[in-house]
Amino acid sequence: MDQRLATPNEMLNTLVVERKINPVALAAEAHQALLATADPAEIIKIEAKLDSYENLMRATGLYPIDEMRPVNEERMRARWCLGLALASFVRGKPFPGSATMLTGLTGFRAYIKELGLTPPIAHEAQRIGTLPDEVLKRTFEQWRNRPDLLHYTDLISISRPYWFKVNREARHRRIRAAAAGKMVLERPGPFPLIYADPPWSFDVYSEMGKENSPDRHYPTLTDEQIMEFEVAGIPVSEVAHDDAALLLWCTSSNLMRARKIMEAWDFEYKTHAVWDKCRTGMGYVFLNQHEVLLYGTRGNIPAPQVQHPSVFRYPRGEHSAKPPEIRTAIEQMYPDFDEHTRLELFAREKAEGWTCYGFEA
Repeated sequence: MDQRLATPNEMLNTLVVERKINPVALAAEAHQALLATADPAEIIKIEAKLDSYENLMRATGLYPIDEMRPVNEERMRARWCLGLALASFVRGKPFPGSATMLTGLTGFRAYIKELGLTPPIAHEAQRIGTLPDEVLKRTFEQWRNRPDLLHYTDLISISRPYWFKVNREARHRRIRAAAAGKMVLERPGPFPLIYADPPWSFDVYSEMGKENSPDRHYPTLTDEQIMEFEVAGIPVSEVAHDDAALLLWCTSSNLMRARKIMEAWDFEYKTHAVWDKCRTGMGYVFLNQHEVLLYGTRGNIPAPQVQHPSVFRYPRGEHSAKPPEIRTAIEQMYPDFDEHTRLELFAREKAEGWTCYGFEA
C-alpha cells in the first residue's frame, strides 16, 4: 500500500477534479488579501495561487467559463495591483511596508530579480497598473458578455493610452530636472519650452500700408536679426535645452520665413495652430482674420500632456498682442515646467511663471 503523502499540488488537483472548489469564495478571499497588502512579494503569491486554480479548472474541462470568471478577474486584478506596487518602487530602498528587504541590492532590475520577476513581466505589470480603477472594473463588466476569459495581453492593450500618458508625464519631469541641473549662475537656460512672437518687419506698398505697419507700434527686426537674436549674449539655439519645444508666432504671409527662423534656431517644424481673431483686418488677397502658431521640436521632447483644439478663438486686442489665454493653454500643455524652464521671447510684458525677454518686457 502506497503510504506516500500527497503533495500540495496533488491535493489541489484532487479538490478541483472533485469540484470541491468554490470559485466565488476563492475569488472573494483573494480580493480581501489584495486589499490588505501593498507588498509585491505577497501580491505575487496571491496571483500564483489564482493562476494555479484557473489552470487546473481549465485543464479538467469540468468548469464552464462563467464559473472560472471570478478567479480569472481576481488574477487580472492581482497583476494590476503588482503594477501599482512596482510603480511606487524607490531606488535603493525596500518597498514601503514590505517585509522583503533588498539584501543590499539596489536598482529596479535587482529588485524585480529578487522578487522572481523578469523585466518583461515587471514592465507589463507596470503598464497594466496605469489603468484607472474604474476602467478595470468596466473592463471586467464588459468581458462578462464575452465567451472567453481576460488575459494580461488584453489589459496591456486597453492600458495603452494610460501608459503613454504616464510615460509622457515622467519624461516631462525628467527633462525639467535635467534642464534645472544644467543651469549656470547668471547664464539663462537651458529652456525646454520657448514661446516666441518675433517683431517681424514687413514691406509695405501703399500709404495705408505704412499706417498699419508694425514699425509704427514697436521696433521691428529683419529675418537675419531674428535668426541671430541672443538672450543675454547667448544665441537662441544655445539657450534652448537639448530636448525642447518651440511655439513661434507668424502671419499667414510670412509662414515660410518663420520656418527658416525655426530651422536657424535648430528646431524642426512639426505642426501648427491658428488664432481666429473673430474679425477681419487688412489684406491684399484675403482679409486676414487669423495668425499662425508654429510648433517645432529638437531632441527627444515628448508630446504635450494636454492637447488643445488647433483653433483658438479670442477677440483681437492691441496691435500684435496675443491673447494671454493662449499662453495659459501652453502652460497646460507643459505643466511641469516653470519660470526656470519656460522662456518667452520678444515678450510685451512680464508673465508669471515665465522667464520673459523682450524690448517691452
